[in-house]
Amino acid sequence: MKRLIVIFSILYFPLYYAQNTETTRALLNKMHQSILKYQDLRFTLLRSERDGSEYIKGSFDGKLTMEPFRVYLKNHFPNKGSEILYLEGKNNDKAWVNPNAFPYLTLSLHPENKLLLAGVHHTLKLLGFSVINKMILLYKKNYKEEFFNFTKYLGKVVWKNMNCHKIILNFPDYKIIRYAAKKGETLKTIAENKLLNIAKLKKLNPNIDPKKELNNEQEVIITNAYAKKAIIYLDSKSYLPVVQEIHDEKGVYEKYGYFNLKFGKEIPDEEFSTKYEDYNF
Repeated sequence: MKRLIVIFSILYFPLYYAQNTETTRALLNKMHQSILKYQDLRFTLLRSERDGSEYIKGSFDGKLTMEPFRVYLKNHFPNKGSEILYLEGKNNDKAWVNPNAFPYLTLSLHPENKLLLAGVHHTLKLLGFSVINKMILLYKKNYKEEFFNFTKYLGKVVWKNMNCHKIILNFPDYKIIRYAAKKGETLKTIAENKLLNIAKLKKLNPNIDPKKELNNEQEVIITNAYAKKAIIYLDSKSYLPVVQEIHDEKGVYEKYGYFNLKFGKEIPDEEFSTKYEDYNF
């Protein structure tokens, strides 16, 4: 009997691996297509981001268009009722901010302003699914077929009443390294050009202004990949990555969960105006 089990396992494993690989490949291809297709989104977002030994949590309702890039947010917590409206290239490329607090004035702040980034890993310019999409496309390009050795389809799960496909992506080469900067580079441009997590780079280099130009050969600390592990849930209707859980060398670094998702319908221009009737700018 044991011999039969061993023989069956030997015969079955290649078949299971091939099926798993093709399932993962097909799902990720659908994800790439959907992210390009659905350019207008309405959603609620839950976020959890590690800061030291604690996790900072937040939630807001959002409206997002990618072309042109426009975003409206209304917070549930923290700062309940506060609003942000950002239209790329408008208002001197600053966001309108209603803090919903005394003195009840609308502010204009750059997306990277410290007040907007307080306890937040990323600027509002990185909302949506473009980062996870670029990350997976880059690793597929770099690793080619070997990429699928690092991925695994874990079946179906339910997230906020959405039936989803769960996929895990492991990056075994992930590590923290020293990097000699080129003249004119900044931590921000290094993160953008190498597709790294800017929040992680800022934590690894706490005494360096992420927007300040570095000297030639100046040594900074970076990671060699965006994440050590990523877990994503693909909504079975839209194939959008509605849950994105990013791990570093210590565990979960950040997690984003989208729900109340509406897609496939253009958002009217008037909903990206400070004068829209439902807003309080």
